[in-house]
Amino acid sequence: MLQVKPLHSLMLAGMIAMTSQVSAKPVEETYSLRDPGVINKERIIYWLKENGALAQNASEAQIEAAYSEYVRNTKGYKEPVSIKVWRDKALKNVQAKRKSQKNDDTTKTVNVLSVLVDFPDLPHDDNRLNASSTQMYYPSYPVEHYQQMQFSTNGYEGPSGQTLKSAHQYYQEVSGGSFFFNGQTFGWVTADNNAAEYGGNEGQNDNDRAVRDLVAEAVQKAVTANNIDLSEFDIEDPYDRDGDGDVNEPDGFIDHIMIYHSSVGEEAGGGVLGANAIWSHRWSINQTGNFNTMGVAIQDGTCNDVDIMCKRAFGYTVQPIDAAIGVVVHEFGHDLGLLDEYDIEYSANGVGSPVGHWSVMGAGGWTGSPGGTNPTGFSPLATDFFQTYYGGKWINQEVYEFENLTDTEISINLAEAVEHGDQFTNQVRIDLPGESYAPYTGSFQYYSGEGDQFTHTMSFDVAIPSGSAAELTMKANWDIEVDYDYVQVLVDGTAIAGNRTLTNNQYYPGIGPYITGTSASIPGAEGDIGWVDTTFDVTAYAGQTVTISIQYVTDQAVGGYGFVVDDIAVNVDGSQAYFDGAETAAATLNGFSQIENRENGGAGFYYIQLRSHNGNDSGLGPFGYGAGVTVWYRNDEYEDNVVGTHPGYGFIGIVDADQNNRSGRDTWQLIRDAAFTVDGISVFNDTNDYSTPVQPESGLVLPAHGFRMQVMSQAADSSTATIAIRQVGAAPTADFTTSVSGATVTLTSQATGGTGSLSYLWEFGDGNSSTDANTSHTYSTSGQYEITLTVTDEAQSSTVIRKNVNVTVSTGGNGGNGGGSGGGGGSLPLAALALLVLARLRKRTR
Repeated sequence: MLQVKPLHSLMLAGMIAMTSQVSAKPVEETYSLRDPGVINKERIIYWLKENGALAQNASEAQIEAAYSEYVRNTKGYKEPVSIKVWRDKALKNVQAKRKSQKNDDTTKTVNVLSVLVDFPDLPHDDNRLNASSTQMYYPSYPVEHYQQMQFSTNGYEGPSGQTLKSAHQYYQEVSGGSFFFNGQTFGWVTADNNAAEYGGNEGQNDNDRAVRDLVAEAVQKAVTANNIDLSEFDIEDPYDRDGDGDVNEPDGFIDHIMIYHSSVGEEAGGGVLGANAIWSHRWSINQTGNFNTMGVAIQDGTCNDVDIMCKRAFGYTVQPIDAAIGVVVHEFGHDLGLLDEYDIEYSANGVGSPVGHWSVMGAGGWTGSPGGTNPTGFSPLATDFFQTYYGGKWINQEVYEFENLTDTEISINLAEAVEHGDQFTNQVRIDLPGESYAPYTGSFQYYSGEGDQFTHTMSFDVAIPSGSAAELTMKANWDIEVDYDYVQVLVDGTAIAGNRTLTNNQYYPGIGPYITGTSASIPGAEGDIGWVDTTFDVTAYAGQTVTISIQYVTDQAVGGYGFVVDDIAVNVDGSQAYFDGAETAAATLNGFSQIENRENGGAGFYYIQLRSHNGNDSGLGPFGYGAGVTVWYRNDEYEDNVVGTHPGYGFIGIVDADQNNRSGRDTWQLIRDAAFTVDGISVFNDTNDYSTPVQPESGLVLPAHGFRMQVMSQAADSSTATIAIRQVGAAPTADFTTSVSGATVTLTSQATGGTGSLSYLWEFGDGNSSTDANTSHTYSTSGQYEITLTVTDEAQSSTVIRKNVNVTVSTGGNGGNGGGSGGGGGSLPLAALALLVLARLRKRTR
């Protein structure tokens, strides 16, 4: 069984491990509290107009410009990791006690402290809202409204008198009745200062000025006014401080704090406060120090925080006056240890990650009418974590090692994801083998190693000739925990700057130039792991013999695979003075090693779910999401879904069965037909192309191991399905050549391998196609066309090759000369149309 890295290295990144024995490093202050996952564009535009920041008759261009400016600094939730020594240990201790992925009779109860706070200049009972201000408008917002919305077992009254689902009911449904979202609401309390003192924007990320002060103030006021016994709200030890595997015991911190303020959230235009409103988010108070100093002490009349320790407020979520449960259960998902699954950087013009409304940690918190009142379920990665960490009935999962599969089909009866009965399998996980990464050139490369709390080095002496320009170059790739771990290149012990180095490390001031983060995120990086050219100016050392060192420094916990380097060279005035391709291990290695291929511990998982329009998934249908079998890919090499930085790659995403997409649409729209169905596209084969080439930010690049899943049967309401899984051979290798003559292109395929006989589909880029192995086509209009060849074997493994061709249609004679790499062929329009229809039908059976 593979180590469950996504569960303890990523999901618990949503938690802060705290210990009284280890002090934290200074906290990162470059965070953003402007969570893009809760943005409501329509409401932002409405309030920009209502508040006079945008004319009522503004043009579409003016509206888009104003909206873009409003959301420009949005970045999603990245839980701080200021003290994290015990986070892996906590989950490992829990896993040791709960190894099965089958559901069990364990239950989990949380007790949430919910506080309502208003402002001297915006009382909750004079909030200046009306029925046009928000879909969740009520004439008044009493404490009981929030108590029922969050914790009712029977639902709560909606704006139109309808009965809506409570957050308690939501968590009961997604957990199969094993997770109890309980709590008590207090308020309203009034803050000491006006709203802008807390919600006004400042700093490089436009963060709310003093929202954490507001949280501490609100909790203290509620405790004082209501004589709250805080021991009732400290019943969990999520970081397992005593190492006993029991996370259901007090740890000195208030477990869950939920704050509601008296304005529309800034993420929805901010109501009458506009940009001075608070943006809904999850964060924590005072992340520095140790277990006894992090957070803020809450005085309850029985403690002095010296010899009698006070309960401390630390993690919190904040929501607006008009919150629906979508934002509540999403933000509480962070409290439970989850990461955001949407694009937290709002990159690529906000096109979005391949998760969309399929998960509440994506855009699924917005489903329902009114919006956000009927959120969808969690991704399979999230439910896998919940089942492992909390136990209960989140999933009844079957796990298969890919390497143990054969070409013999295994049949699995699958129940819909919202079915949690003991007798049903509602999730399948395929554990994938690790990847092997070759040197950039030759047979060997240098590798730093992976681990915690070490300094590994490699060094070599070089005589740098005199000259006017001397440069140290190398090919490198790396995955290094940002700022906590780092690499430096040193000359005679002094760190030097290069084209990939940073200068200001927030945790280690004064260390000098350093490298951190991931090379794969650098534009132009080569391959899946991101080889990049890394250069350093060493002109100052020309004419000297120096020792050049590379050192990799790690902290107590967490981190990527480290630093890999190949083809190290020193060039002076264009001439090579030194070269080490790692073939003979010329460097002195102290922790670094000379290796052939670098093996990672596991490429991640495929998850399989059956999604329907029932239960918590009933919100999918109105958004146009089709029911069926969904395949998800957990990529172990990534920690976010920032698709603008690494299109096609992310830590979790859904495979889009239908790759007949067009660009210019948001990802959530493209993946509405992502499910595999018995009557539609029934076969998933990871050797096929699911990268959405027309818009790579919306697709997934898969590892192509040869895993095949087919939907064999499916109930009309998608409540059950039967799937077959097996291993298949590698996809065919394919290419083609082109010969252009005027408007005619001749195409010759070159395909080998695969399983059984091969079939061919040529798409000429003008609406015509052919299924011949070799063909030609004559175009009717001059121009450049993209020709696509899809070669498919009997196991329905496909390889897709694309090339561009330039053709010239002559107005007389036999036509001119064509240019570019192309090909063509003649086919009658009617025959071509028939072939295209047949080809499309064939594609939908792959």
